[in-house]
Amino acid sequence: MASHTFHNTHANKYDRMTSGGSLSIAKQAITMLPVPVTESSYVLDNACGTGIVSEVLKAQCPSLRIIGADLAPGMLEIYQSKSKQYGWENVDTKVQDVRDLNRIPDETFTHVITNFGFAPNVDDLTGPGRAAKEMYRVLKPGGVAIVTTWYQRNFEKALEATSKTIHPNEEPFTWKAPAEWGKGWWLMKMLDEGGFDAKVDIKLVEGGMQTASLDELVENLMFFKDMFFKDYNEEEVKRLPEVIRKEISSSPGYYEHENGVGVKMIAWIGIAVKK
Repeated sequence: MASHTFHNTHANKYDRMTSGGSLSIAKQAITMLPVPVTESSYVLDNACGTGIVSEVLKAQCPSLRIIGADLAPGMLEIYQSKSKQYGWENVDTKVQDVRDLNRIPDETFTHVITNFGFAPNVDDLTGPGRAAKEMYRVLKPGGVAIVTTWYQRNFEKALEATSKTIHPNEEPFTWKAPAEWGKGWWLMKMLDEGGFDAKVDIKLVEGGMQTASLDELVENLMFFKDMFFKDYNEEEVKRLPEVIRKEISSSPGYYEHENGVGVKMIAWIGIAVKK
């Protein structure tokens, strides 16, 4: 997964970069909560980014208390702008690392939701385990944790193929996370060892990117330029939209529908209850 530095730099583009992919999984995860969120709940939107999870929850429970925590201040600025735009009440933000929620006391929340923020730094292989322990610590007894991780992101292969087309003699950029980080058993293991023991359930779900047109999807994928196509010269950057268009439209998971186009993506949802 990308580092918080990348997320901080590209915070104002993040929602367009994801093209609804993260949102599609967050919506499903929230419906799987064994203890539903109500107006009296207190939720930590952990690694909140621009507030994708909070937006879904606030649509359901406008008076719900939420803390949005993220390590990237740029993300929290977007979150705060959304909060003002939509008139969210009972919302606060904190600069916090999922591996060390040091500004949050024990047993604070009824729910902790970590949507694709479980492993924010692939240079720290202990990070996911530490994050699971922190989630357990800040939950009240009987509280629920939700963690989502990607199993298959089909758009990545299209961007890698684009890189190989333009730079055939160079290795394309890839997210160098350990292979097990995409496995359901690994997510269960992290939550189990984090303190939740056997009170863990794992679901595999399908979501994905959706845009009104292929042109819009290509435009959104161009926001990954600084990651997948770093140091490309001006002429090479000009070629990118055409090549991305060809690769994404022929990639596994791509489909067209009456309202536009999409790319199917698959994710794991971990659901854990604190004893």
